[in-house]
Amino acid sequence: MDQSGAGPEVVRALAQRGDLVRLSDDVAFTRDAYSGALTLVKDIIAATGSITVAQLRDRMGASRRPVLALLEHMDAEKLTRRVGDQRVLFR
Repeated sequence: MDQSGAGPEVVRALAQRGDLVRLSDDVAFTRDAYSGALTLVKDIIAATGSITVAQLRDRMGASRRPVLALLEHMDAEKLTRRVGDQRVLFR
């Protein structure tokens, strides 16, 4: 069972309906939270040129695990790419 109290069947059903975006086996964002996080990452990179896990963690007020899952997901989707410890927009 995840931290929300939802069992794996509920998480799977919500992801299939599009209400959740699964970033890893143990991290999922609501569709709205995911959209907001994508916008935040893109805005920060546009303003500063790059972002690190620590910078995004601080801006989101989240722990490292979901932030890293988000950035790795964005890398896999070719929205960002990793350059050393930083992420930049994939061009």
